[in-house]
Amino acid sequence: MLIYTLRRILIMIPILVMISIVVFTLALAMPGDALSGQIDPANSNPEYIAEMRDRLGLNDPVHVQYARWAGNVLQWDFGRSYNRKMPVTELIGQRLPNTILLSVMSMIITYILAFFMGRYAGRHPYTIGDYGIQGLNYLMLAVPSFVAAIFAIFFFSFQLGWFPATGSIGSGIQPGTMEFWLSKLKHTALPALVLGMLTTASYTQFLRNDIIESSQKDYVRTARAKGTAENAIYNKHILRNSIIPIVTLFGFDIASIIGGSVIIETVFGFPGIGELFISSITNRDSSVVLAITLMLSVATLVGNLIADLVYGLVDPRIRVE
Repeated sequence: MLIYTLRRILIMIPILVMISIVVFTLALAMPGDALSGQIDPANSNPEYIAEMRDRLGLNDPVHVQYARWAGNVLQWDFGRSYNRKMPVTELIGQRLPNTILLSVMSMIITYILAFFMGRYAGRHPYTIGDYGIQGLNYLMLAVPSFVAAIFAIFFFSFQLGWFPATGSIGSGIQPGTMEFWLSKLKHTALPALVLGMLTTASYTQFLRNDIIESSQKDYVRTARAKGTAENAIYNKHILRNSIIPIVTLFGFDIASIIGGSVIIETVFGFPGIGELFISSITNRDSSVVLAITLMLSVATLVGNLIADLVYGLVDPRIRVE
């Protein structure tokens, strides 16, 4: 297992290099450049602009610019945000805790709902309860996330007043206090609920279908023939095998812990990585776009590795050599 893990980590290195080259090239192709955020708006002298371009290295060949940027990244220096006039690492560090909290809460909601709904639908297929769960799943798959977010804000925030409509913390609250954390959880609960319920549908269907398929296997018939209790058959034999597809999806969910939900964060005005990513693209803030894209790429690769390693824990038949 250790050798396999080290091998996978080594394979990640050239993949990340290729990703960084593609992302850097696309960032250079964006309209505008870093100069637009550095020059003095009151000074449009061509000589001044040419001097600033030389100072920022924008006239250097592309491979020289990439080598300089990659060298800074290896030192954990992603440059400065030209739009917000601050280091990119500091800017992302301010937003990352909000996105992690939102993603973790939404994942908890997703897995809890998917487990109980998928387990019930799989054990009672083609019943009224199963059809009701499938209908709810199709509804959640059909409704766009921004529509669900707007409806949730209107109903739970404006009509019922249970949750705040926007933001991640109440005004005038001292950071680090119990009131601060309760306010943060309250602001995160509604977007996490919307995000979690929208992603529950696919998980529920995967689990339901796999339970129904596994219940027809020969080892299940053998267990029933031996007189094994039905609950023991479902909990010990069927359910454990049916969880494996969910483990695959869990690996991809690791990336969402950093990426969050772009649409959900934007609609709720939630200051996270997703909202920062969209605003940075709009404002041509290439340094921030590059940093977030690399973070998402690393998170995806690590998530896939974790999913592969967890396979052996969920199913002893799977061996990683």
